[in-house]
Amino acid sequence: MFKEKLNKKLNAALLAYGVEEPKELQLKSLAKINGGFDIIGIGPEGSGKTTLSVIAAIHKLQYAFEDPPRALILVANKEKALAMETQFNLLSAETDLRVVTVTEEGKIDVQTLDIYKGCDLVIATANRIMDIYFKRTFNLNKIKLFVIDDAEEMIKNRWQGQIDRLALSLPKCQHLIFTNELNEKVEKLISKFIVAPHIIEVEE
Repeated sequence: MFKEKLNKKLNAALLAYGVEEPKELQLKSLAKINGGFDIIGIGPEGSGKTTLSVIAAIHKLQYAFEDPPRALILVANKEKALAMETQFNLLSAETDLRVVTVTEEGKIDVQTLDIYKGCDLVIATANRIMDIYFKRTFNLNKIKLFVIDDAEEMIKNRWQGQIDRLALSLPKCQHLIFTNELNEKVEKLISKFIVAPHIIEVEE
C-alpha cells in the first residue's frame, strides 16, 4: 500500500482517485524517491510512470512556497502535459500547490507571466521551457526535483540538446528519469547530469 510511504492528504487523494494499490514500479521506487535518490524507472506503457512523477512532485513539495518553481517535469507533447496537469490537480486538491503547464501550443508571453506570478511545479515540453529560460524569465535556482517523463520520446523529438543545457543549468537537485527502455541513446542523455542513479525496472 501507499500508506506508509506518503502523507495523509496524498493517500486520501489517491483513494478518491481510485488508486488503492501501487503498481510494481511505484512500490519499488517510492522509498528511494522519498530518500532523495536519483532514479531511472524503466517500464512499459501502463506501468505507472506518469502517476509516479505526479505523486513524487506532490509528496516532495507538499505546500506552496514562495514564487520560483521547485519542481520541473518535462513531457513529450501537449497531450501528455495536459493529462499530467489534470492528474496533478486531482491528486493535489487538498493542498495549495500551484502548477503551470507550458507547451508550444500556448502564447509564450502568457506562459512566462504565469510562471513569474508564482508556482510550485512547471510541467513543460523541453522546447518551450528552453525558450522561456533563454528569455531570462525562468528562475531555476529553487528547483529541487527534475523529472523527465518518457525519455525515449524526448530523443525521438531530438530534444537532447535542450535537455542537456537545461539539466546542467539546474542547482543540485533530485532527478527522476522514466523511460520505456534504457537504450544507448537514453543512457548517453542522462549520463551528462546523473551519477550512479538507482535503476528500477519492471515488466508490467
